Amino acid sequence: MKKIFLASLLLVGVLFGREIHVAAAANLAYALGEIQKEFLSTHPGDKINIGYSSSGKAYAQIIQGAPIDLFVSADREFPHKLFMEGKTPQKEKVYAQGVLVLWSADPKIKITSLEMLTDKNIVHIAIPNPELAPYGRAAKESLEKTHLASKIKSKLINASSISQAHQFVATGNAQAGFGALSLIDKQDKNVSYILVDKSLYAPIDQALVLTEHGKDNALAKEFEAFILSPKAQAIFKKYGYIVNE
Repeated sequence: MKKIFLASLLLVGVLFGREIHVAAAANLAYALGEIQKEFLSTHPGDKINIGYSSSGKAYAQIIQGAPIDLFVSADREFPHKLFMEGKTPQKEKVYAQGVLVLWSADPKIKITSLEMLTDKNIVHIAIPNPELAPYGRAAKESLEKTHLASKIKSKLINASSISQAHQFVATGNAQAGFGALSLIDKQDKNVSYILVDKSLYAPIDQALVLTEHGKDNALAKEFEAFILSPKAQAIFKKYGYIVNE
């Protein structure tokens, strides 16, 4: 009888499954992917479509009317701008704090400090576009506070998002780059990295917000609540984010 009941629930989920569209910051690719999988394990038939990009690009898409139900940003500034512009029914909610790293995938280079970016063996340095990506903004702040910005300006390669910055480093197109701790493959023996001193940049408070398009969508509200739940917070922590405990 119990098996028949569960089968009926699954059938109802398939027949009447709900669907939402989420715009998420690229640094969340691994963590939010796992959170999505965990959430859907108890929501048979429902579908969550997640598009990853820079937070600035996602903001622009929402402003232009893209059918996005939930915005999971890499900062709180872009979601707050949406609220101030009347594109969201509520203020943003911080779900985690990001951690900036400097890293390399070149086995001949071992990252030990920001100062080593002046080394002649480091020809190109990947940095997410500071205008679009909050981690790029944090990296720029760090370089300015350490007075390295002018010394390595010619080496910097702007990436459209943090995922592209990581790709530049992973493929060897840049010998070093700024990125997110959440995207670092700690099992790769060729990878070396340091956590950038948090005193060098403003906290990367990452926030989410329901959009006007998603304000009446029950699934969007449920997924938002799950991201803020202790279960999801534990997943964020596993990937290197700082969370409230």
